[in-house]
Order: sequence, then structure tokens, then C-alpha cells
Amino acid sequence: MQNNFDKKTDRRGTLSVKWNRKAIKSIAADEEAEPFWVADMDFTVAHQIAEEAVKTAEAGIYGYPHVEDKQEVFCSWAKKRHHWEVDPKQVIISPGMLTSISLLTEILTSEGDGVIVPFPAYQPFMRIVRNHNRNLLTWPLLYDEHTQQFSLDWDAFEVLCEQAKLLIFCSPHNPSGIAFSEEELTRLSVTAKNHGVAIVCDEIHADLSFGKHHPLLPLASAVGCTAVTCMAPSKTFNIAGEHYSVTVFEDDSLKKTFLKRLEQLFLTETSFFSTTVALAAYEHGYQWLLDLLVYLQGNIELIDQYCKLHIPQIKLVKPKASFITFLDCKELLYLVEKDALSYPELYDPKNSPSGGLLSRFFGIRAQVALNDGTWFGGETYRQFVRFNYGTQREAVESALKRMDQAVQFLFETYAT
Repeated sequence: MQNNFDKKTDRRGTLSVKWNRKAIKSIAADEEAEPFWVADMDFTVAHQIAEEAVKTAEAGIYGYPHVEDKQEVFCSWAKKRHHWEVDPKQVIISPGMLTSISLLTEILTSEGDGVIVPFPAYQPFMRIVRNHNRNLLTWPLLYDEHTQQFSLDWDAFEVLCEQAKLLIFCSPHNPSGIAFSEEELTRLSVTAKNHGVAIVCDEIHADLSFGKHHPLLPLASAVGCTAVTCMAPSKTFNIAGEHYSVTVFEDDSLKKTFLKRLEQLFLTETSFFSTTVALAAYEHGYQWLLDLLVYLQGNIELIDQYCKLHIPQIKLVKPKASFITFLDCKELLYLVEKDALSYPELYDPKNSPSGGLLSRFFGIRAQVALNDGTWFGGETYRQFVRFNYGTQREAVESALKRMDQAVQFLFETYAT
């Protein structure tokens, strides 16, 4: 069966937070704005996943699931997708990757310990650190405004490691789209090991890499660095609502401590439906994923070329993985600020408390809902918005045209 990613989908009224009017208004100041924010896609899942879900639903009984080979299924996937040989005994399956990262933060650190998080950052990482009363150590990535690319600041990392016990790393990185090389990940691991810093690596976007992905765990283990890799099928197969977390260990003692903590909290079992769709995805979703990656790269090229030809004031931070990317709108900021001064009621933060200047501008003037850059680390990132291009190409092009018109409005109104 051929995968048709151009097929339109209507997700309003489906419990989707991405399409929820109140949520959209909270970031975009206009509940009618079309959503390009939350990191799930508008594509129907692989037909094998849908068929298994329907079959399961039609059975009419949703009792406790029991699967003998959940770990083996993941290991087969890791070998097929990443050529990574994983021992099933290294793998723990549990509900929710953020839960896993939070528990690992609790286990690997004590109150007041420093936890390094690269910035810009997926905001829940910050909340995890603060909720555990740890000391958040921000590690800003370097940004080249000429190439629109982020990179690791090694000198800053060396200094931060002297104050830290843990690094929460994201590979590939959200929201910058960096895909790290084997050399970079090895250097990261060596530096962390030399300072006694453990690494929890979120690799939830790994399967969506456009090139080769290097799992951090084997590289860290080779140099003696304590590390854990966290993965999930959620972003890969567009099943984010079915929480299914895969945590991979090399350190047997750490694995046992993690498992005990899961048992204490009764978090060792995944739900009936999440187990069903996750296993179906890992076993049957490979070709769908390959087709998806081609389609996503086509969307990236569309964004890149459209901005260069029609909206040169918006620069694409070209990603190496996944379906989300930063847009650099620095050249527009001064005009958006003038618009906000002219129409303070439209830009009132009380009406869009989860947004920022740029997300309100694009919501109001283009009816495009985007995550504001400030969500990923404060005012330092106010020149950016995050664009979710995991949707039909026609919708992406339509959004770009409306953004183009909004930018033209700015220049016609204020650039005199």
C-alpha cells in the first residue's frame, strides 16, 4: 500500500491538543490560527498500525497486556534502523519518556546538584530539573547568524561540568535540528567522564534522522562514561498519545535502581493500547518511515526555497532530523515591535500567556500558530519561532504564503 502524505486530515474535535482552540490562542493570540506548533504530525499512521488498533478495539475487552518479547522487538528495530546491537537485558519498557528522564534525574543527582541542559531547550527538561530542586545549569549552543546553524560550545561545557552531576542531552537536538557526529558524542562523553558527570540522552527524534544517527550509549560506555539512552516510537510513527518509553542501560546497577523506582511508583506496565500500537509500529512501520523521511525533506526544501525567494527576512535553521525547525526572524523584530506598540490589545500577553512577540504576530497577522522562541529558553531566543512542518505540503505552502503577506504588511505599514 502506497503511503499518501498529501492526504488532508481534519483533527479538530479529536482531543488533539495541537488543534485545540484554547491552546492555539494561548500561544498565537488567535484561536482560528492553523497549528504548526506541538510536535506531532498530521499524517495518518502506517496502515498496519491502524489495522492492529482497530482489531484491538473491536475485540471489546481491554484488560492487562502481557507480551513476552517487548524488549526483543525494540532490539530488532534498533539493529534494523541504526545497526545498533542491543542486548534485551539492557532494555526497560515503561510508560512515558519524560517520566523516565525525570526518574533518572532523581536517581543520578541529589537536591542542589547541578544539571546541565543545552539551550535552546525543550522546556520540560527545565521543569524536570526545577521540580527536583536541582540547580539548572544552562549550556547555550553557539549560533552562527551567517549560516543559521547551531553548534556545541566546548569551552563552556568544560566549565559547566565542574559544577554538575548530570547532563540532560537531546540527540538529535530539539529545537535546533542538530544531528551530532560520532566524534562530537565521543568528545562529549570523555569530557563528562573526566568530571564525573552522567549523561541522560533523549533520542526520541533519532529514528527521524535524515542521515546516520549515532546512539550515544555505546560511545559513552566505550570511554567509561555513565550514560543512559531514552527512546520511544512516539515521534517516529506519530503515536505520541500512546506513552511507551524505551530506556537502554549499560550499567546493571543503575538499571536495577531505575527498575526498583518504577516498581515503587507502579510504573512498570504500559497500557493495553500503547503496547499494541508500539509493537505494531516497530514490527511493521519501517517502509512508512522511509517514505515519511523523503516527504519531510521535501517540505524542508519548500520552506527553504520559499523563504529565500519570497521572505528573505526569515531564515531557515535547516534541520538534520525530525519534523520541527527553527525560523530565524531577527530582521523582522523591530517591525513586529512597532506593530505591538500600535495594537497593544492584540498583543496583550494576558490573552496569550504561552506565547511571545513573534508567535503572537504570526498568529494575528498570518493565522499561523508557532511556538515562540522564548519557550525554549527565554528572551535570548526571541528572534526564533519553531515551525512544525510535519503536515501536508499544501498546508505548509499555504502557511508560508500567509506569513509572506504578514511580512509585507509590516514593511508597508512601518518601514518608512
